Formats: sequence, structure tokens, C-alpha cells
Amino acid sequence: MIRQLRNTALTLVAGLLILSTQAATAQEFVDLPLELEIELALSALPADLQENATIYVRDPADGFVIHKQGTNGWATFVARTSARFYQADWEFEFPADMIIPQAHDAQGQAQNMRPYMDLEKMRIKGVTPSEAKEILRKRFADGTYAAPTRGGVSYMLAPIHRAYMQPAQSNLIDTVSFPHHMPFAPNMPTENLGQMDPHYRSGTLDHGGADTGPHGYLYFMVQSDQADTIRAKYADLLLALCDIHANWCLPTQ
Repeated sequence: MIRQLRNTALTLVAGLLILSTQAATAQEFVDLPLELEIELALSALPADLQENATIYVRDPADGFVIHKQGTNGWATFVARTSARFYQADWEFEFPADMIIPQAHDAQGQAQNMRPYMDLEKMRIKGVTPSEAKEILRKRFADGTYAAPTRGGVSYMLAPIHRAYMQPAQSNLIDTVSFPHHMPFAPNMPTENLGQMDPHYRSGTLDHGGADTGPHGYLYFMVQSDQADTIRAKYADLLLALCDIHANWCLPTQ
């Protein structure tokens, strides 16, 4: 039975669980233990791609480093700072408790992973949030962060994420259980899709501007029974994360 957490809002739509929305504020960084970081990173991938994938973990001195070199062309990691803010006008802070498990094919590694890797290095080196935002804007504008040159997909099948949901509107952060996969959709205006799917199964992921930007995606949720299976498979992981930080608890916990 689902019980509502105190001071949280619960939304249950087609397998989507959302915890309360909070604004991003500068707080003490919440560490993610290595064993949980690895499991959470791998959970972003379909089961048959996990064993031979490259795994990145966050080194507190160097940013993301390879923990295990894979052989199947996929790489996965848990981003701790979202890149989905660089065009938005609101004031950016480095959030303390973001967890964004994501996996990329070779094309995504060449392009779409780079801002996340660079942001984490900036954060560790003491670059201010406002400076980091301007650096990202410049690199997207001058083509340093280019659009993929062919079709591809990013997997985000993990049972939990904490990230910006609507960066074009605000810096509010949600904790969600939203297993989905994301084909590339660079520079796509939302209106090109017509009316949004009322069940939140598909749409565009924007970066705060007039379109999705060069690293934009479509997103497609897995079916509700598949989402339930994913949450059940990683029940122990979810409990462990919830024990570490209240914002890493889902409404079912």
C-alpha cells in the first residue's frame, strides 16, 4: 500500500512516481557510496547490456573516471549535476543531491555525455555556478558540444532520478521513478510534436530555450508493469538510497 510521505506530493500516472518538488539550493554535497553508485549506474541500462558496459564513477578529486572498461560500446554513470539548465535565465546553483543515472551509446559518449563530465570537473575545481553556466552556453554556441551525427538512444531505466523536470520554467527539482529511454531529438521545438501525450509517455526534453538544443531527446516511458518490475528488482537499492537522504525516498517508502 502506498502511504504518502509527510510534506510530499504523490502523483501516480502510468508508472510514474513523483516526490515533492523543491528549488535547487546550495547545500552540502551528498555522497553516494561506491557500491550503490555502481548499481544505480548499471540500472540505467537494459539487463542484457549491463555486464559488458563501461562504468564511470565520481572521483572527488578528478570528476568522473572509468571504474570498469566495457566491451559492448555502452557507458553508464550517475550524473550529479544536470546540464539541462544552460539556456534558462534563473540563477543556477550546484545541487547537493541530484542523482541522474544515464547510459549512452558511442554517439552519446562522443557528444551528449561531455557537458556532464565537464560540469563535474568544474564543480570540483571550484568554478562558480554562474561561471559554469556561461562556459556551457559558450561551448554549446560555438559547437564544442555538437549534436549527434546519427540516430541513437540514451537509456534512463533506473528506478529513481532526482533532477530538473522543467528547466525552461524554473530550477525546481523532482525525485521521480520514471524508467524511460530517449532517442536523440536535437534542436526540436516542442510544438513539432503536437499535443503532449496526456499519459506522459512521450515528449521532448528541453534545455530551457526555444528548442531542445543540440543534445535534446524524445522520451518514452516503459509500460507501467515494466516500471513496477524495475522498482521491485531494485527494491534494496531504493531502500539503501532512502536511508542515506530523505530526498532519495520514493512515495512508496
